[in-house]
Amino acid sequence: MKNLLLFALLIGTLAACGDKKAPIPVLSPTDGVSVPAPMSQVPDVGKVEQIAVAAKGVGMTPGAAVNDALKTAISQVNGVAVDASSANLNVFAQATATLDVDSADGHDSAKLAAQMQGQQFAELIVSHSSGLVSSFKVLNVTAPAKEGGSYSVDIEAKVAKFKAPADSGKIKIVVAPLRSKQTSFNIGGRTVPASEVLESLHRQIVDALTQAGRFSVLDRQFAGDIQNELDMINSGQTTNTDIAKLGQVLSADLIWVGEINSLAYDKHVRQLQTSDRDLVSYSGGWSVSQRMINVATRQIQQSNTLQGAAPSIGPSTMGAGIDATKTLSDMQAEIVKKATEAILLRSFPISIVERTGNQVVLSQGGVALQENSRYRVSLLGKELKDPQTGQSLGNMESACCEAVITRVTPNLSYATLENVQIKLDGIKAGALQVREALAASTAKAANDVEGEVPLLHPKSAGKHAKEAVGATETTTAKPKEKGDW
Repeated sequence: MKNLLLFALLIGTLAACGDKKAPIPVLSPTDGVSVPAPMSQVPDVGKVEQIAVAAKGVGMTPGAAVNDALKTAISQVNGVAVDASSANLNVFAQATATLDVDSADGHDSAKLAAQMQGQQFAELIVSHSSGLVSSFKVLNVTAPAKEGGSYSVDIEAKVAKFKAPADSGKIKIVVAPLRSKQTSFNIGGRTVPASEVLESLHRQIVDALTQAGRFSVLDRQFAGDIQNELDMINSGQTTNTDIAKLGQVLSADLIWVGEINSLAYDKHVRQLQTSDRDLVSYSGGWSVSQRMINVATRQIQQSNTLQGAAPSIGPSTMGAGIDATKTLSDMQAEIVKKATEAILLRSFPISIVERTGNQVVLSQGGVALQENSRYRVSLLGKELKDPQTGQSLGNMESACCEAVITRVTPNLSYATLENVQIKLDGIKAGALQVREALAASTAKAANDVEGEVPLLHPKSAGKHAKEAVGATETTTAKPKEKGDW
């Protein structure tokens, strides 16, 4: 009986396998099957390619003609990108010296041409190229028709060329080190060296622009370390084809320059005449001037002053204190956010590229926009031009709505439109553009401020209420003037 059951089970299994219409079970993540994580994308750092090229050279000797042809071939592929010492007429002087000797000794043209077109000479040229030429062939040699004439050669060669990474096609920007006329900043009574703040801001702005992915951000801080690597290539210590990397340094299209006008979070102390207590409060903020300069023309493309205020702490006799490190960090984060927004919005206006009802997709993500933030949105209209210069003055704009960011990805952002003032149907993608960030609502701001003001102890509230009235004057001393309450 047991054998019959096993046989029936086997027949049923085979029948199911043979039935093409049998359903295929679909496993879900809960079935215990581990799904491999996607491989991380390999960064695009460029690569060296071999480019086939034909060239013609002319010279008073066979060697000079070959050198001229090789220089032409290299220039056709790399232009002036390869270091001049690798592309001048003397690169292959040792390899072509025997040709000049043989021609001077009276070798006939046929024998000289055979020598130049031979495999041994081709290998000699390749070996002397330091990896710049991977293959070489002389197609034709023409001896001078008369004494004192020139030799002419036609060659084919494969020349190494560095293919730059795709990002090199983006607008290239350099963030200049920030400046300040102050040597230190006062943060809640703590003196912070200006150099410490400036270096941190510079690093954070570079990071933010790099993560935004809209620019090729160029480094100017580690130029010495980079030059050491290039010198190693030039010395012949690396792979031969690496020589094509020489002369590939990118120059900036734009330079961003920032200067801190002010940055402080002051502690205000006032001694009360009627008691031994001090009335302590804190307030402060920052101001940064920024410029965007076109390197080629030195034109200033953007110039404005960014400002921000740190949350104030109202007068209190309860000995309220602050975290100076966090306060400074918060102010720096706001400077980086506003500076990055100003750079991106000026260079790459953020547009609404897709809309379903009031749910929209924006053309930028990363650090360009902040989740849960609110931004003004404008509708672009007709482009206007200056009647005197003919230059574009930009497009007319009309108020549209506000966009509240709900989700940010590396390349896109998602938002909900609120306070819509126009009819959205029929508006083309890109016609709605994001403008500056909007402050929180007045009610919310009031609640935030109220939450930040330390409250007096219930038992002392009545006693000191009169003392707190009007006690917002700024001073760091403890005056005891006549009539001072």
